[in-house]
Amino acid sequence: MADTIIGTKTRVEGTVEGSDRLVVCGEVRGTVAMDGAVLVERSGKVEAEVAAAEVAIAGTITGRVTGTTRVEILPAARMIGDVRTARILISDGAVFKGRVDMDLGDGEG
Repeated sequence: MADTIIGTKTRVEGTVEGSDRLVVCGEVRGTVAMDGAVLVERSGKVEAEVAAAEVAIAGTITGRVTGTTRVEILPAARMIGDVRTARILISDGAVFKGRVDMDLGDGEG
């Protein structure tokens, strides 16, 4: 699989969906639904509902994030919104405002 890259000078509004790894260096507004991973680079800004297997945030996300296996909020990242995932890592220096719902995959909740 190849990476799908949204460049620093690109803005996307609407729905982004697919199976590849999505790398956001620019701006996305709307909905992101990926079978693979989503990486929001330091320059990336996302105002969307994001659903993917793994989500790594180095830039900014405002909206609900669902990471089937993992969500990672890296140093200097900003995450404002709720997170649903099996595993979460919030690095020292990251900003997070929202709720976390740990989906343990046991059929409850």
